[in-house]
Amino acid sequence: MTQLFVQLTQSVTGNVITIVALNIVAAAIGYFTAWLYAKSVYSPIIKGLETDKTNLNKQIVSLNDIIKGLEADKVTLNKQVTTLNGEISNLNVEVKKLKDETNDLKEKVSKLSEKNSKLEEEIAEKDKEIKDLSPNTTSVGKYAISKAKNDEKYFNLKTTDGQTILTSQMYSSESACFNGIESVRNNCSDDSKFERKQSVNNKSFFVLKAANGQVIGTSAMYESEAGMENDIALVKKNGISTGVIEE
Repeated sequence: MTQLFVQLTQSVTGNVITIVALNIVAAAIGYFTAWLYAKSVYSPIIKGLETDKTNLNKQIVSLNDIIKGLEADKVTLNKQVTTLNGEISNLNVEVKKLKDETNDLKEKVSKLSEKNSKLEEEIAEKDKEIKDLSPNTTSVGKYAISKAKNDEKYFNLKTTDGQTILTSQMYSSESACFNGIESVRNNCSDDSKFERKQSVNNKSFFVLKAANGQVIGTSAMYESEAGMENDIALVKKNGISTGVIEE
């Protein structure tokens, strides 16, 4: 009986061991099968993720390069901005100087305008005085330029009715003749420039002299001093004429 129990015990133990071993083998097979299944399912996903990771790393490197380039551009732009700010500062200084110079010029122009206005007023007053002192030039005669046989020029001062009251010397050119006319205009109002004379036949006449004593005009011969003085007065009146003709 005892021997039977022992045999039974040994048989049961052997079966338990067998069952446990079979369970272990089954668990190992199940785990290995699950591992193979998971590997077959998730390996492509993992490879895709690894590929994405690689691409992302490449993009990160590219972006880092772009960032470095932008930072270099930023440094360059900052230098340009600094340079431009310096130029702007210099320009502002120049603009200020120009404004100051402009203001100075405006002040000078204003002062010159005031002086000019005063001068214009003085000139207007002088013109009025001259106009008041001058005889009426609307009723004066004229200068008549003529040509001699030797082509020299001379002029006669004539009254409004055509009477010759003064005859010039001979001139080699027309410009010299005009200079003589201008000299008569400048000296005819000064009585001291008239020299009264007597001819060899006791007739009165006069000559008009320039400031240097040169004779610039000679009168006709007169029977009386009164006639001579009358023509001197006419020369004073008509000598200021600006009218010039050629005969």
